[in-house]
Amino acid sequence: MNWTNRGAAAWEQVVGRSREAHAVVIDDMPVYRHGVMHLLGKMPGIGRVELVEPDALAARKASLPAPALLVFGMPPDLADGWHLLRLASLVLKPRRLLLVSDNMWQRLPPGLDGRFARSLSRSASLAAIERDVRALLDLPPPAEAPPGQHAGPAGFHRPFHVLA
Repeated sequence: MNWTNRGAAAWEQVVGRSREAHAVVIDDMPVYRHGVMHLLGKMPGIGRVELVEPDALAARKASLPAPALLVFGMPPDLADGWHLLRLASLVLKPRRLLLVSDNMWQRLPPGLDGRFARSLSRSASLAAIERDVRALLDLPPPAEAPPGQHAGPAGFHRPFHVLA
């Protein structure tokens, strides 16, 4: 798996030099997939989030622009998962990868630099997912809550089922 154009910020690599990154989410768990899509869709700096069914990956048009970020949910069958990830890297040609897995010991394949790919447990908090996406896409930190507005208790994060 080879991620290219690693030197420039991810948003600079998008066709048309738009400041809005394009993200693709592939996961076989519909609730998780839609929760991540919702989270990414609300993040400033991400313009479009595309959901791709694992079965529809091979049929995706190669002429579509490469996404700045691929959020890939590793299926329970690791052999199928690694095969699907290879296929996704060839078809989509993503510039950054966030690998999500049920297996908390899951590691990135050898040769993938932490600046361009990261792995998270599927049970990671929304804050952890957002932190890693921001780091991968070189997005600025989230804006502070305006004075007079309470952002909620520290450490409180809504569960995915609220987002889906």
